[in-house]
Amino acid sequence: MIAIGAIILGSLMLLDKFAFGEFGISQPIMAGTLLGMVFGDIPSGILVGAGLQLIFLGGLPIGRDIPPDGPAAGIIACSVFFIARPGSSTGQSLALALLLALIASIVGGALEIMARRFNDRLFKNYKQHPACVTRNHLLGLLTAFIRNVCTIAPFLLIASLVPIPEQFPSLSPEHFIIIGIGIGSAHALYLFSKRATFPYIVIGGLCGLALLVL
Repeated sequence: MIAIGAIILGSLMLLDKFAFGEFGISQPIMAGTLLGMVFGDIPSGILVGAGLQLIFLGGLPIGRDIPPDGPAAGIIACSVFFIARPGSSTGQSLALALLLALIASIVGGALEIMARRFNDRLFKNYKQHPACVTRNHLLGLLTAFIRNVCTIAPFLLIASLVPIPEQFPSLSPEHFIIIGIGIGSAHALYLFSKRATFPYIVIGGLCGLALLVL
């Protein structure tokens, strides 16, 4: 029952990215905090969410590029951690959460491509039948929710039904954050080390200093 509730809650939170709002609650750090409140352990939720936020910090959906699904990975990581922790050590639950989250981010990206193709059909239908705009919007919202469920459900069910073996590796919170910082720094170097983006980095830095001083 806990896994089913987490699947529904996570799928609703993930609508923030795909179909409703864009308020940021689907981002890993926010999702981790909210799930921590639900499971009664806010510090652990923030820890897991912050680590996943660092890992997927450079995944920007620019143009037609579809990066790995960081928000879904964050929701899955936090949920898996809380679901698996009662039957195993904290380190093993953290390692399992990170492993499943990385796999889920790839699965989520593939399912997003399928959802976008279906939305293209809805848009073409709207152009041919403008009076059906409400129906098409509702179908798009339903498609996004089903896509979220298909992304989240398998991993949370695995965490709830399959016990973690004793030989499964353990990951300390410190190492988890180090992994997040390392991958996040690599993303930052890749995005901002180009000549084309360097002037904007300088301008943004100067604006930030000006706001800090003033």
